[in-house]
Amino acid sequence: MVEDGNKTAKTAKPNAKTEKKIEKMNHAPNQPEIYDLIGQRLRNFYDEVAQQPVPDRFVELLNQLEAKSSQKKPQ
Repeated sequence: MVEDGNKTAKTAKPNAKTEKKIEKMNHAPNQPEIYDLIGQRLRNFYDEVAQQPVPDRFVELLNQLEAKSSQKKPQ
């Protein structure tokens, strides 16, 4: 039982499936270098994607959108 001030609550015992999940979480890798490596690879991947040119079709669509927006706005 868990006591909280004047209230007392019964905590249910986890079932076998929940116990297995808890055990897996307890065995998660506790090696910061793994997380550092994952982070570095994600940053490298993002940098490569960010340096790629915008596809011509996107540029055309953006130009069309800009043209329509400028036509609607009084200058």
